[in-house]
Amino acid sequence: MLYSLQKKQNLEDAKQQDQQKKVEEKEQAKKTVPPIDNTPQKPTKKTSRFSQIKKSDPVFAVALVAAGLKDLLDLFQATGVGYALVIIMTILIFIFIGFMILIGVSMGGGGGINILLMLFGGTAVEILPGISFLPATMGLVTMIYLTVLKKRKQNAQKIEKAYAEQESYA
Repeated sequence: MLYSLQKKQNLEDAKQQDQQKKVEEKEQAKKTVPPIDNTPQKPTKKTSRFSQIKKSDPVFAVALVAAGLKDLLDLFQATGVGYALVIIMTILIFIFIGFMILIGVSMGGGGGINILLMLFGGTAVEILPGISFLPATMGLVTMIYLTVLKKRKQNAQKIEKAYAEQESYA
């Protein structure tokens, strides 16, 4: 009987020691781990236009490839039948390029009416007989993409400015 009482006492002592160790470990962990800062972080400044490239931008590369194919197609414009075919293909390719740009702008932002006007102007230039031999379509798609990147940068700056103003009120 004396043996079982001693065993019981030893067991209770061990439990108390374990509990004390756990409490000490928790206190030590609280001391070593810095408190979590839940304040919102200020967005980082992106200075370059190319920092606005998004995952949806490969559609612009598809539009650029279509523009390259269209500029190659302009070489067949020398014959009368070729000219009619090139006019039809120009319109169809510009519709395709327009849809690719629409997809890219709707997924990544940065659109505007000026992009649509550039596309219509490029179509008009490409239909003209003497000027269409120049690779204007590839230049146009590149210019549209750079305009989209510029617009995205301006939008990001506006958001950053609004965030700074909101933070100053707080």
